[in-house]
Amino acid sequence: MSIEQLRKKAQQAWMAGKYDKALPFFEEWHQKSPEDLRVFVKLAEAKEKVGDSKGAIRDYTSIAEAYANDGFVVQAIAISKIILRIDPSKTAIQEHLKTLSEQRGDDWAVRTLTPETYQRDRKKVNLERTPLLSMLAGEEMDAFIASLSLREYQKGAVIFQQGDAGDALYLIAMGKVRLETKDAAGHRSTYAQLLEGDFFGETSFMSRSECVDTAVAESEVHLLTVTREVFDNWVKNYPNMQATVESFYRERVLARLLSISPMFQDVPVDARQELVNKFHLRSFLIGDEVVRENAPGDSMFLVRSGCAKVLTHAPNAQDTLIELGEIHQGSFFGEVSLLTNKPRTATVIAAGDLELMELKKSDFEDIVAQFPAVKEVVTKLQKERVKETIRVLMDKSRG
Repeated sequence: MSIEQLRKKAQQAWMAGKYDKALPFFEEWHQKSPEDLRVFVKLAEAKEKVGDSKGAIRDYTSIAEAYANDGFVVQAIAISKIILRIDPSKTAIQEHLKTLSEQRGDDWAVRTLTPETYQRDRKKVNLERTPLLSMLAGEEMDAFIASLSLREYQKGAVIFQQGDAGDALYLIAMGKVRLETKDAAGHRSTYAQLLEGDFFGETSFMSRSECVDTAVAESEVHLLTVTREVFDNWVKNYPNMQATVESFYRERVLARLLSISPMFQDVPVDARQELVNKFHLRSFLIGDEVVRENAPGDSMFLVRSGCAKVLTHAPNAQDTLIELGEIHQGSFFGEVSLLTNKPRTATVIAAGDLELMELKKSDFEDIVAQFPAVKEVVTKLQKERVKETIRVLMDKSRG
């Protein structure tokens, strides 16, 4: 029987809950593809399902050691958690992880995008440290592993959604996760696709607020979770851990903004992530002037958080400022100077604490060269704003 036939029969039996039927298919599949650890994991899981705890532990131990030896730390930790769930006395793999972290030092806590890619061609894969684990080794690594808990989700399951408490960080041990958000019209879109070694949940976790987005399992997923209490305790000894999470938080928030902004609606999800580095964070306090009417400008802004007021001078009374409206999260302004090379057409003042992502003209032009639709959207909205400004000024003059 071919691998494809074995895969189909194993999955059909598994989905029907017939684990005893699925087991021999997974065994044969594993024999044909012994290097594929994900198949080995399903074989061990099938043994656990049919009550063969000893066989499952034996396989899980081999899997965890293989992951650990090849540097896939989060996968090894997840498998070790499964072993301890079956039999809390089986701590050998925990000791193995601790020993490896002591021996390898800076070479410890590395990952690739997928273990399968790594196994197919190890020489061409660029290893990266798993951010949350890269500063730990030995006793510290051992203690941190003990503080993690394992959660498992089936494909399509919602891990968290809007309104849920944002009280945990999630580290992907196995599987894929997508992050979704809603735009102003209520349309849902994906703004991040995550793989093994990535973590998420930092947006609401760091702001200590409810979740504003949704995380969905794109495959069967094993997640290692870090509670707020655990995180706060570890940050006391390893401040870099918080800096790492905050860095990802800034990037993820901007990726979310790009997904809900009409300016980037036609840019693919993976390409949006590449654009993040072109933006620079600017912070303002209430009353601060962001841009001034008639001043030169060579950048535009995307509102990350907060609110700003847009004002312009009355046509017949230059000492009088007229409020044209407010701009909120996901909105952009300052585009006229980029499109026309003319001075600012309005004054923008922070209505409270305000965070903006600034995009310089040269970077804007780089984006437009790759994605011409971005300029089309900006030009269209700029024309609509001109019409709206004229309407507001005419209404004010009549009043």
